[in-house]
Amino acid sequence: MPFSLLKTQSVNEELKPWKVLIVDDEEDIHTITKMALKRFELEGRRLVFFNAYNSQEAKNILSETEDIALVFLDVVMETDDAGLNLAHWIRNELDNQFVRIVLRTGQPGQAPEEEVIMRYDINDYKQKTELDRTKLFTSVVTALRAYRDLVKIEDSHKYEKLYRTGLQSVIRSTADIMEKKTLKQFFDGILQQVVSLMHIQEEGLFVRAYKGAGTICSKDDYKIIAHYGGVGEGSIDEHILKLLDRARRERKSLFEQDTYIAYFPSESKEDSLLYLKGVKSLTDINIQLLNVFSNSIGIAFDNLLLNREIIQTQEELISRLGDAVESRSKESGNHIRRIAEFSELLAKKFGLDEVECEVLKQASPMHDVGKIATPDQILLKPGKLTDQEMEIMRQHTQIGYDILKGSERPILKAAAIISQQHHEKYDGSGYPRKMVGEEIHVYARIVALADVFDALLHRRCYKGAWPIDDVISLIESEKGKHFDPTLVDILINNLDQFIDINSALTLPDEL
Repeated sequence: MPFSLLKTQSVNEELKPWKVLIVDDEEDIHTITKMALKRFELEGRRLVFFNAYNSQEAKNILSETEDIALVFLDVVMETDDAGLNLAHWIRNELDNQFVRIVLRTGQPGQAPEEEVIMRYDINDYKQKTELDRTKLFTSVVTALRAYRDLVKIEDSHKYEKLYRTGLQSVIRSTADIMEKKTLKQFFDGILQQVVSLMHIQEEGLFVRAYKGAGTICSKDDYKIIAHYGGVGEGSIDEHILKLLDRARRERKSLFEQDTYIAYFPSESKEDSLLYLKGVKSLTDINIQLLNVFSNSIGIAFDNLLLNREIIQTQEELISRLGDAVESRSKESGNHIRRIAEFSELLAKKFGLDEVECEVLKQASPMHDVGKIATPDQILLKPGKLTDQEMEIMRQHTQIGYDILKGSERPILKAAAIISQQHHEKYDGSGYPRKMVGEEIHVYARIVALADVFDALLHRRCYKGAWPIDDVISLIESEKGKHFDPTLVDILINNLDQFIDINSALTLPDEL
């Protein structure tokens, strides 16, 4: 059924009892306290007692037991100030600011009330003689309510921090939302906000399914869009897969113990599902929140996929145009693919960020687009070009720039720069503008080295393929002249990686 029609669901879990620690060296005090509070209940939660007869036993219990809400603490035990020292230890060494401490003494003269309250962080001070059932009841209610409120405040701070972390992740990723990795950050951030608002502290997973409902799905049938907690780092657990499959088969959301599977049907065949573990209950507000989440993330995801499709279409058109240009010069389309991979690797090693590396990779196939206007008799000439022919050949840099300039699209802007500047030389002897050093855009410096490295390694109409040692020898000799010295060092220091790329993308007829 549509998620918006789901009714409120809840988990009938047994409420955990309040934990109370009695610290006293008199057995009778333990017995009397437990008898007086035998039927005590607050907010549907009973009491469970822990017993310590000296300070060390109390320290052991407090160190090993979480969520102790209240300590009844005797002042005089193994020493006259054992209880006071224990109170100091709880607050300052154990650093437990939540547990409520009710100090009890049978010898008030040894620990005057005003002095004790001023010096020690305790919450109540009682003489044992005045602790009848009514006063004991009142003291416990007051202490437990204070403990409850402190925990709620602390939890709200934790969730607020988690919410801020998720929100920051969304904000960071929106600027580059079309990049694959920032897409994941975007959805991870949204999921963090959902689990924080619903007070889920364990894990969450948002997936898209790629097969029709009713099939038995394997991990390969799902794409993990976002995850929170330990789930989603590797493959999806078999138990979770069974729950996802059941929700899709029954076309409805499911509760099982503390696990919730929200099913979001889609107009397409790609249903979405949300897995949440650590769910104590779902209220109407939770349902509405999940409904908003599913609608928003579904629309956002579909729109982002559509935009990604546009970007990929643009990338393919650029690559195919590059292929068309290379085919005029009888070069393999793998030349531009190798240059793209070489350029991306150089850019990463040079320290450019992920977005710039990706833009450079997509733009580099357009470096020679201006050759589309170069006459065949010059472009395909097997021998050396005359000075006049070389001048015509060199015009392809400006022609390419003129074709691509004026666009506000990052890839096309980068392609225009590369097209114009990739024949500039580091020492200023290149063309068309005789730019020097870092006046040349780093994209063009990178593509210049990648282009020459590839051209020398492979057969061309005017030359044969060079051995790798000869290629490296020439590039080293042009360090600081033709090429950026830093980029030459990167190429040589990572030569194995460049050779691997070359081997993977070289056809037999290019050797």
